[in-house]
Amino acid sequence: MMLRFAVLAAFTLLGFFVFPGHTYLQSDTHIYLPMMERIANPALLGNDIIATHPHLRYTVYDEIAGGLKQLTGGDFEPILAGLQLGARFVGLCGVYLLATAAGLEAGAGLFLAGLFGLGALIIGPAVLTVEYEPIPRGMAIPLLLLAMGLAGHGRWRGTGIALGAAFLLHPPTVWPVWLVLGGYALWRGRGAIGGMVGGVLALWLASRFQVGETERQAFWATVPPDLEALQRMRASYVWVGMWQGIWWVHHAVLLAVAVGAWWRIRGSLNDAMRVMLLGLPILGALSAGLSYLLLDLGKWIVVPQVQPARALLWVTMGAVLNGGIAAARAARWGERLAWLVAPFAVPGLGVWWIGGALAGAGASCIRKRWAWALIPVAVLLYPYAGGVRNYPNLQTAELGELSTWARSNTAAAAVFHFPDAGLALYPGIFRARALRAVWVDRKGGGQVNFTYELAKEWWRRYDLTIGRPYKKAGRGEYAALGADYVVLQASHAWADEQAVFRNRGYVVYGVR
Repeated sequence: MMLRFAVLAAFTLLGFFVFPGHTYLQSDTHIYLPMMERIANPALLGNDIIATHPHLRYTVYDEIAGGLKQLTGGDFEPILAGLQLGARFVGLCGVYLLATAAGLEAGAGLFLAGLFGLGALIIGPAVLTVEYEPIPRGMAIPLLLLAMGLAGHGRWRGTGIALGAAFLLHPPTVWPVWLVLGGYALWRGRGAIGGMVGGVLALWLASRFQVGETERQAFWATVPPDLEALQRMRASYVWVGMWQGIWWVHHAVLLAVAVGAWWRIRGSLNDAMRVMLLGLPILGALSAGLSYLLLDLGKWIVVPQVQPARALLWVTMGAVLNGGIAAARAARWGERLAWLVAPFAVPGLGVWWIGGALAGAGASCIRKRWAWALIPVAVLLYPYAGGVRNYPNLQTAELGELSTWARSNTAAAAVFHFPDAGLALYPGIFRARALRAVWVDRKGGGQVNFTYELAKEWWRRYDLTIGRPYKKAGRGEYAALGADYVVLQASHAWADEQAVFRNRGYVVYGVR
């Protein structure tokens, strides 16, 4: 048993540091970090429209991270990295339990866990099976996998605790598993109900004591036309009708793999496994239609916040899990290869030769005790041989110098404006690193899903400045916006003005 835990731990570390990797301040942590920093120290970011419009009421993510920060006296970055590592390990343990509940031997179970750990991008709703960032959804999904693995072994009390914990972290992510496992638990596994109910009650209680500003959000309302236009421009992934038609072929193929593999293995599964491994991919496929009905047609304002179409990830997850189990149970090499093609293709879409080669190798070894040894090979092949890069490197030395200077040499209430940033993400990284307000940035526009007032103000600022080609303005114009400092790329430096900070990447001017 210790060897199996060691292998899963090694897969976790390889996945974290090599492939699919991890990020910080490249995506949604742009948003979460300023909110949590302001909760931890209300003197910070009081003039920032993102930090002062948090949406943390219905998650204990901020309470957990903030509590650990207070307990350790450390920064959020190592704390969240530790939580992310722990969550990924829990998820791999859950997949291993699923595999063994399906009757797989230890080697094949470890192989399936490692295969899942390679991750996949879900085209359309812009979600990942293994999140790169330490965000609530990325910590809830592993708990759901653990719940499924425990349910497969009939450990219903543990199932309920894992389901309740996942709900505490990110309620919008859990509904498919709650619906499938909750329904089954009412029939056969009632020991899970207590943990699920406890999770709901605990989150409701925590929401009553949310620290910091909390934004009131409409529930029984429709999306106003101007907000719809903003969401379609800035967050098109929530509007299913805007997805490209070719994506549906991709998801239909994966659904066929998931259902076909389930049909192949159904006789070897217990009742709980049969329900989960078929119900979740089907619910995932139906979620896109549900989202289309409720949002594209019904215009229900809560749908962009909940984003039910992100449950489509269970189609891909079903193809990986069911396909891997079917391959391990197949007697012929050709059949094993057929079931492994899709699971090895989704981690590196477009690098078909690596996916095919790994599927062939997997078909040869999956029934052997050492099958798991193929996973480190795959982890190295995708990035180094196939050139698969899941994310760019946005953390530059110049941006770090700028952030450190601003944090040490400007007032906590200072507002920075990046008029030539355009679509770039570095203003959001600066906000989180420097703990200084940013007047507007592109990434902050992702919050148009949550509150109408924030959406309107973000658009006013964006359309006035960074949404248009950069043109030099006078200090007075920038000061009139509310900025204290203007940050420009070095190539746009004002030749006739004295800078307060300069390096190879950026130049800063005081405008007040």
